[in-house]
Amino acid sequence: MPPASDDILRRDFQHGKVAYGFQWNTAHHKDLGHTIGDLASLWAHLNSILTGNIPANPFMDPFYTRASRLRFSDMSKTEKIGLRKKLRRTGVLTSSIEDDLVNLLRDYHRSRNELSYCANHSILKEFILNDPNTIAIEVPVWSERYKLTGHVDLIRYNNSFIQVCDYKPGPLEQTKSRFMESIPQVSAYGEMLAHHLANTLRSAFEAPLLPRINCCVFDTHSCWHFGSELFVQLETMGKISGL
Repeated sequence: MPPASDDILRRDFQHGKVAYGFQWNTAHHKDLGHTIGDLASLWAHLNSILTGNIPANPFMDPFYTRASRLRFSDMSKTEKIGLRKKLRRTGVLTSSIEDDLVNLLRDYHRSRNELSYCANHSILKEFILNDPNTIAIEVPVWSERYKLTGHVDLIRYNNSFIQVCDYKPGPLEQTKSRFMESIPQVSAYGEMLAHHLANTLRSAFEAPLLPRINCCVFDTHSCWHFGSELFVQLETMGKISGL
């Protein structure tokens, strides 16, 4: 059954020269839970976004950097491959070609007759409409500490984790390099959202001190998963440029 029109709440933001359409499926959120734990913290945070109770300055200040501009610092191709293998060997990074995100995305391409399997970001609307684990799309995030801003493509809840997901379409043969280059950006999204949720009145929501957040990079070929704490680890090691 398609969601009722009043189940999906929207607020448009003009951040810089780009317009972003934040959308929140409150019916999905309520079905997943919204009164205790991380989901309650997320509800409070998304409600702040919906009502416009977020700072405007970070998105206009030229001294803030868009997280999408973050890169690995001074690393050769060989070094990046070595880092990827280390992250996988230690279990920090996992990947799957049959992840539910991948399978859903393939289904949405087929339903749209998008046989390129490389549709633009408009296909994310299918998740907010039809995926019961998807809570919101185009979610603004910011950090005064790191002077960063960004917009999360997709926020889901799965296996007791809030998922911060970024859609990175492109050719199959470039998937590994494309996903690897996006780790600084997407882990920054996860770190910023973790900070936002930790700032809510978590004790009132019976939530642990630190939210459980998993970052995802996906397309129709594969999905990579890693924890939001990876951003701080890489930043501390001096592996991220653009900050």
